[in-house]
Amino acid sequence: MLRKITSDNVYFIKNKSFAQYAQIYTSIESETIHQIETFGLPFQRESVVYDRKTKLKNLEHAGASIRNNNKSVFVNRISSACEACQTGSNSYTTYPSLKCHRNCFFCFNPNQADYLIYKNKQKDIQKELLDILAQRIELKHLALTGGEPLLFKDEVIKFFDTAHRNSPETYTRLYTTGDLLDQELLQQLKNAHLDEIRFSVKMDDPISRINHLLQKIELSRDFIPNILVEMPVVPGTLKDMKVLLLKLDRLNIFGINLLELCFPLGNAEAFKERGLQLKYPPYEVYYNYWYAGGLAVADSEKECLELVDFALEEGLKMGVHYCSLENKHTGQVYQQNQRQCPDQTYTFSTKDYFLKTAKVFGKEIRKAKALFDQANIFYIENTSHDFIQFSVMDIHYLKNRDVEISISSVVIEENEGKQYVREVGLDWTTSSLFELEDIFEKKC
Repeated sequence: MLRKITSDNVYFIKNKSFAQYAQIYTSIESETIHQIETFGLPFQRESVVYDRKTKLKNLEHAGASIRNNNKSVFVNRISSACEACQTGSNSYTTYPSLKCHRNCFFCFNPNQADYLIYKNKQKDIQKELLDILAQRIELKHLALTGGEPLLFKDEVIKFFDTAHRNSPETYTRLYTTGDLLDQELLQQLKNAHLDEIRFSVKMDDPISRINHLLQKIELSRDFIPNILVEMPVVPGTLKDMKVLLLKLDRLNIFGINLLELCFPLGNAEAFKERGLQLKYPPYEVYYNYWYAGGLAVADSEKECLELVDFALEEGLKMGVHYCSLENKHTGQVYQQNQRQCPDQTYTFSTKDYFLKTAKVFGKEIRKAKALFDQANIFYIENTSHDFIQFSVMDIHYLKNRDVEISISSVVIEENEGKQYVREVGLDWTTSSLFELEDIFEKKC
């Protein structure tokens, strides 16, 4: 059994050297929380009756599929592009521009690199695509997003046509508000062999506008093989979201992706006006993630899971997939860490894709070293922080010694062609309670 080390439980660690080392990470946690609070949206810190673990277990018992280390939940079916997103392998997403005719309060485009450049400027997406194809990389999934990509209709059509002619096995998808779609454009997208469209529905739109978009979604089904809706779930919209799910199911589309609503670190007043707060704690592992979406909003996940439950109760035919913020981070961790173990004290976790290593501290070092030396087990000694580091696969040698152990989560970073090891998180266990399945999937 593993326990995440936080400022709330670090004081229960008995080993003095271990406790001192752990406080490095509780300080990082405190500093990060303080920095986040400066963006203007408070955390929801009061006790909320919500047992996530039990909810997931009940959903699984009812027929839902729980995937990616509890970060993704779906019923009926899920897009192959969503499955690929878990590791990010053989996938590529780009945009013609970040220009958009909408002004969504939760938009995170301003967080994206080069936003000020591409807010009003186009990228050469044809050249970008051809450069990738020239590298002879197996490209299984390819997407265009924005902004609103259909502000550049000709470029979008040419992009997907180029993709099909040069890599016909690649699965292609388009993200859009749907506002600019019509029958002629849908026919052109069909001729370009587009595989999937993901529509964005805005629940704060007038019902007439939503119904007009539903008509376009229904029309699109006749041209494009897979039609999905992808949208964040705003807390407080559960009743209206249930009505939307019923309407979408009657349209016989592929499915809907329910996203955990995120605060984009700006526009705090719009979130406050809606009574929204930040989810606490903000991360499972504190790290600089690439995904520009921001931070999860409290209660969005709760309502997403309620909607998955609703889909099961109502026997909906379409796919209903909940995608958490944490689900969006795993591809980055996988890409940084796959097949990159700095030495034999590190092991790649198939559960969360971090590299893992174990540490024993202070007065317990002598006990561990004696056992490891006897069994000829490799370890590294660190006198600066008073620990020895060894493989998690060797913890069983300490099984009956009841030793306090730190399990480190590690990422590999690259800077100017050089690789660096960065420890980003600590878990806490004892040798008598540790099980490998806490770190690895059972199949491993």
